[in-house]
Amino acid sequence: MQEILSVLVADQDPSTLKKVTDAIKDYPSKVICCWSHDAILDTVLQNQPVDVVLLDFQRPFEKSFELLSDLKAVVPQAEVVFVSRFDEEKLWVEAVQRGAYDFLAKPLDSLELKRILLQATERHHPVKVRSVKASQ
Repeated sequence: MQEILSVLVADQDPSTLKKVTDAIKDYPSKVICCWSHDAILDTVLQNQPVDVVLLDFQRPFEKSFELLSDLKAVVPQAEVVFVSRFDEEKLWVEAVQRGAYDFLAKPLDSLELKRILLQATERHHPVKVRSVKASQ
C-alpha cells in the first residue's frame, strides 16, 4: 500500500485550500482543514498523520509562534509552513528560527507551494516522496 502525503491547512482563505489541493493532486494525498488553533491541536492529538501544516500567520504574531511551538512538541515530524500577507523578511527569519520550515507570502505561487510541500515532506519521509514521485 502506498503512503499518502498528508497536509493540514489552517487558513480560512478558500484560495489557500484550493491551491494546496491542486499542488498535490498528482500524488496520493489527503488535505485536512482546520479553522481554529484548538481544532489544529485536536486533529494532531487524535493521531492524524500529518506531514505538513500550512498555517496562516496572523496577528498577534506571538499567538502563531505559540501554536508553532505546541505543534512541534506534539508532532515533531510535521513541518510547519507559515503563509501570510505579511511579507516581511524579519518575520520570516524569526519564524524559521523558532522552528518553522518555511514562510510563504500570499498570494501563494502554485509552483513554489508544490515545491515546498514536497520538500517539507521529503525531509522526514524520503521513501514516501520517492515512491509517489516514481508512481507518476
